[in-house]
Amino acid sequence: MNTPSKSFVYTLTRVSSRYKTELAQNLASKGYADVTPDYWIVLEWLWEEDNITLGQLAKRTNKDNASITRIIGGMERNDLVVRTPSASDKRSFQISMSKYARSIVENLKRIEEETLERATEGLNPIEVKELVRMLEHLFNNID
Repeated sequence: MNTPSKSFVYTLTRVSSRYKTELAQNLASKGYADVTPDYWIVLEWLWEEDNITLGQLAKRTNKDNASITRIIGGMERNDLVVRTPSASDKRSFQISMSKYARSIVENLKRIEEETLERATEGLNPIEVKELVRMLEHLFNNID
């Protein structure tokens, strides 16, 4: 059967949406329903550099300020992050991982790795690395 090819945006959006759904289901099935894919993205950045401002986090996660504020609010309610007033600027807050988040981050990494392995089944590690490189390249071209 010959199906018409879909636009690039359709394919990219479909993959992104399905991957996020799969990751959310995998997190929930392993006992981490309180961690959404968006929360996981934030935790990955905080694991790399903890105690940063909302603005820095928004830039790193490619989220607008309103979205990152909403995400951080949910993460605070789920005891994943701590918001501390900045010592140098009383209008600003520093965001850091909670003790709970630090205690589960390795498990979350494993779950995401398992999700990626399933999604990239049939591709060898070099192809996966190249796929990620190409997606980063596309992002950098339009950022």
